[in-house]
Amino acid sequence: MSPSDTQPVGFGLRRVLLSLFFISLTGGGIALAWPRLAHALDGAEEAARGSDPGLLVLAGMLFAAAPASCGLLWRHAIVRAGGRLAPAQACARYGVGSLVNSFAPCHLGDVVRAALLCRALPSSAPRRVAGCLGLVQCVRIAALGALALASWLPLRLGLLVAVGAVVAAVFRRKQAALIGLAVLGPVAKAAAVAVALVALGIPEPLAAALAIVPALELAALLPLTPANVGAASAAISVVLHARGVPVADAVPASIVLHGVETAAGVLFGAGSAIFLLMSREPEVPQQDTGARPEGRPWALRAFRAFA
Repeated sequence: MSPSDTQPVGFGLRRVLLSLFFISLTGGGIALAWPRLAHALDGAEEAARGSDPGLLVLAGMLFAAAPASCGLLWRHAIVRAGGRLAPAQACARYGVGSLVNSFAPCHLGDVVRAALLCRALPSSAPRRVAGCLGLVQCVRIAALGALALASWLPLRLGLLVAVGAVVAAVFRRKQAALIGLAVLGPVAKAAAVAVALVALGIPEPLAAALAIVPALELAALLPLTPANVGAASAAISVVLHARGVPVADAVPASIVLHGVETAAGVLFGAGSAIFLLMSREPEVPQQDTGARPEGRPWALRAFRAFA
């Protein structure tokens, strides 16, 4: 086995071992903090009972739309790089990563989704995809910064931020689709948070949602717990309290909101896994790779990457 073959395996094993370590720490932390945690969960249960269940379901659907848009974004980059991947396949492969992230820390799901999505790339395409994804990251950072800025501005000034984004897309017509898909994810997430806050009776839900989404992204930079439990709720609580919501209301609302997001990720990821198990991985065009892939199911390929 060549060094190039052993390097991804070692990287994957390190991620797995690190994830198991932080899962153990999470379990120990929950056991030690259970008395206080139980009180917070009781408050979250009361908040959930007093909320509008229909709006919470709608918020979950919008949360699921965010990873679906990211899957379409990957598919757009893969097609531009010469690969071939159906939209449903792209969304499903990305969704499996969301499922893994719901139960494992350290962005292990990102490794899984990248491994699955890159199967659709020809051998000469990684550099072209890297360029597209670099632009995507810049657009996402700008979009999150715009959301944070708009949350603290009056409504009319906040609309100027959206107008500026549209103007930027017009000037970059060749990248308009890529920019649109990159912005769609944060916008769908902000809409989901706003709907959930309306269901929970939080005042000024739109402005709060625009501030919560960037805070969640910051908290997810280094997720030390499965589904970023604790850190995500803390970030939401801090934002809500900074906007005048009492701590007694902010903490239960943050737990319910993060629970809806996690449930949406699990359901979307589980559906994605079932879809992929029932389908076959499409072949990469032979002229780009020089050889026909083996055509095995995606699960065996993902297992090979981390065995």
